[in-house]
Amino acid sequence: MFLIIFFLHFKLYYFFSKNYCINNFFSFLFELNKNKILIIEIKKYHGECIPGFIKYFNILGYNNIDILITPELYKQNIFDQTYFKLKIKYLIFSKYEIDKYITLGICDFYKICFFNTLDLATIKMRKYLHSKHKFKSILVLHNKINLKKFDINFNNIVVLKKFNKNLPFYEINPHYFGEYEYHIKSNITNFVTAGNNLRIKKNFNLLINSAYKLISNNYINFHITIIGKGYKNLIKSVSKTNLTKFITFTGRISYSLMYKYIAKSDFVLPLLDPKIHKHYLKQQTSGSFQLSYGFNIPLIIEKTFAVNYKFNNNNSIVYNKNNDFYNKLKEAININKEKYKQIKEGLKIKTKEIEINSIYNLKKILNN
Repeated sequence: MFLIIFFLHFKLYYFFSKNYCINNFFSFLFELNKNKILIIEIKKYHGECIPGFIKYFNILGYNNIDILITPELYKQNIFDQTYFKLKIKYLIFSKYEIDKYITLGICDFYKICFFNTLDLATIKMRKYLHSKHKFKSILVLHNKINLKKFDINFNNIVVLKKFNKNLPFYEINPHYFGEYEYHIKSNITNFVTAGNNLRIKKNFNLLINSAYKLISNNYINFHITIIGKGYKNLIKSVSKTNLTKFITFTGRISYSLMYKYIAKSDFVLPLLDPKIHKHYLKQQTSGSFQLSYGFNIPLIIEKTFAVNYKFNNNNSIVYNKNNDFYNKLKEAININKEKYKQIKEGLKIKTKEIEINSIYNLKKILNN
């Protein structure tokens, strides 16, 4: 208590001069514990990774976790308390406040500061922590292209997939999205895809053309859910066809609602094209893979990406180039429940291997 009062005595005027929420900050300080982990996210994305990282810390015995996030990310409901079984505490501040609190020594009260997204701001925060306090922190690199953008200290850098074995990164793949019931194959096959409507992320022309071909050939026992924003033109296009009753556009929804859609689906569609989406082969991983791991829902995935990410017909449905995608949708619709169960078991084995490797690598970082 003496240290906290001493700290406030010298730093308090900074907060009054900047009109900070002092009551929030008092609550923050008086509940600090040197054995805690502080996970920091100053962006409004990558929130889906946080539960998985917390789970790995919990497995290794770190059960006191605080999350320092912005109001924008908090509103996205990354933790639905009816869905998650993790004990956490939210600390909600603006990006500017987070930066100031760190420079005032907040991290000194924690064992580890874990930055959920590596960008210029978090790199500066980390450099400050090291120069002023020699404080240990961990940074998550989501896109390898940022290596060229920023001057990065390579110590304790986490990646979700290690594309280059020669780089000194730790591969830790977080894919815990809450507790869910085991899903058996539906009579009406439910396909789901999640993400914003950007050509650099997914090939929606492939999906719409294949769906139209399905109903033209009298395959009508399926439904497609498209989660995300930016689909105005696609919705307008679909509305002019007889696809409308086969496709649902949810718009932008909370993380927790998205998880519930995924958990009840039969197949996740990454919609990746090797001609368009080469960055998912060399620079960054797709959220579709994370959702597949976390909910044990098989992918329908193009062969190039399947090989790169070690998917096969024992744990997913693999198609060979775009002209084979339609045939694999038919296969998914016609698959019997026993075969579907076998694929899910293969996916479960693959996911467990990823989890074991992730925990091992996190332990190595913490013990260094």
